[in-house]
Order: sequence, then C-alpha cells, then structure tokens
Amino acid sequence: MKRNWVLIPLVLVVAALVKLPFEASMAADRPHAAGIGLNLKTREMVGQGMSLALLGGFRALVADFLWISAHAAWEQNRWFTMRQDFEVVTTLQPRAILFWDMASWHLAWNASHAAFNAPDEPRLAVRLRDQRLWFRAGRELLERGIANNPDNAFLHEKLAWMLHDKFQDLCGAADAALKAVKLCHDWRRGYLQRLAGYWLEDCARNVAPSRLRETYDYWHQLWLREYADKPREHWDTIDKNISRRLMKLEDELSIPDSQRLFPKPQPSVSVPTRR
Repeated sequence: MKRNWVLIPLVLVVAALVKLPFEASMAADRPHAAGIGLNLKTREMVGQGMSLALLGGFRALVADFLWISAHAAWEQNRWFTMRQDFEVVTTLQPRAILFWDMASWHLAWNASHAAFNAPDEPRLAVRLRDQRLWFRAGRELLERGIANNPDNAFLHEKLAWMLHDKFQDLCGAADAALKAVKLCHDWRRGYLQRLAGYWLEDCARNVAPSRLRETYDYWHQLWLREYADKPREHWDTIDKNISRRLMKLEDELSIPDSQRLFPKPQPSVSVPTRR
C-alpha cells in the first residue's frame, strides 16, 4: 500500500511532463487568458496535494473542488477563505463565465454586507471601510474576468450593475452597459439597449451635462431602429416612456422642428369669414 502512495505522485509528474508542451501551445492560442499559469502563488494557495493534481493535468477537477470549498466557506461566513478559493478557481478556469460572475457577486454583495453588519465591530467608520474593500475586491475580480473574456456581453452587464449599485458611478455604469449592448446578440439586447439609455440619461442629468446631446442621439437612433414603424395606437408603456424622454430632450436641446421626431403641433390659424 505504501508503494502505491509513492507511485501516485511519480505518475502525476510524468503525466505532467508529457502534457506541458500541449498546454503551452494551447495557452499561446489564448492571448486574453491572463494569469492562468501555475505560478508559485497559486501553488502556495492550493497546497502541495492540489499542485500535484494540477501538474497532472486535472485543472478542471481542482477548480470544481475549490468551487465547492468556496461555497462551503460562504455558508460558514469564512469570507477570506472564500475569496482565496475564488481567486484560484478563476485563475484555473478563466473562460468559465459563471465562476467570474458568482465569485464577484459573493465579494461585492455578500461579503460587503457581512462586513457592514459585523456584530463584533461597533465603529461605523471601520465597517464602512471594510465594506468598500469588499466592493473593490469584487470589482477587481470582475474586471479581470472581462480582461480574460473581453467580448462577453454578460460580464460587461454585470460590471454595469456593480458600478451602479455599489459605487454609484452613473457614468461608468452607462459606459459598461453601452459596451454590453455592442457585444450582445441574444434576447437580452432589447433590455440592455433601454438600460443603457436610462443610465446614460442619469449620467448626463446628474454628473456630466455635456453628455445630454449624446443621450438624445442614442435615444433618437434607438427609436428609429426599433420603434418608429409602430403605430402610435399600438405603443406600450416602454414606447410611451421613450417617446416622452425624446420630447423632453428635444425641448431642452432646442432641436429645430424640422429635425424633431416629435414636432410641436402648430397653432391653427383661423380664417375670418366674410359677412
């Protein structure tokens, strides 16, 4: 039995030596997969046993095991252990969108909530500081996910929500949502188009007035592309909401009547009748 335990590491190492050239060539074909190598830091975080498994080519298996471990740490409120497991999981599987999404959510929402409501910390300033640290940890993780998957609309959408809800960065949220719109080609596109418009308008009205014309141009193009051919009597709540926004912007920006989507009604001229 002891001989078998001695042979297992040797078999894993031999298998790793055989597979390393293939993994190296695969990594060369994925220039956006930042930080997926088995570096010293990763080895220290996973321990010797897991490192042998990684060398043996069981990257996905180790990632799944640590994902379960991170979930258990979340249930037990062991936030720093959870974060460490998520760091390794996303490093090992940088193309797994679910890992980036859920890990960043746990950090920016769950861990930050626990930090703000820590029962053993009476000082509000400290709890607010710790909460912001978890916000930043979640954002940094999600931004690394985007760096590894730059063409994924879903991660850009998640960043938009995080910037909006956790950082109150209205313009950053709008820009991230606009990026998601450009990359999205599925059923969520319509929803993302409207979300980006709402947040772009919030940005212009509350932070950057210089972007008000950009907001109008965005709604104008969206209306022509998606809503202009729909008869007015068939407008639903969304149509009416966007049309009202356009009318208001046309007034605020003094758009000439000849260029308006919704020209102002001209006053009727009464013709005197002869007696």
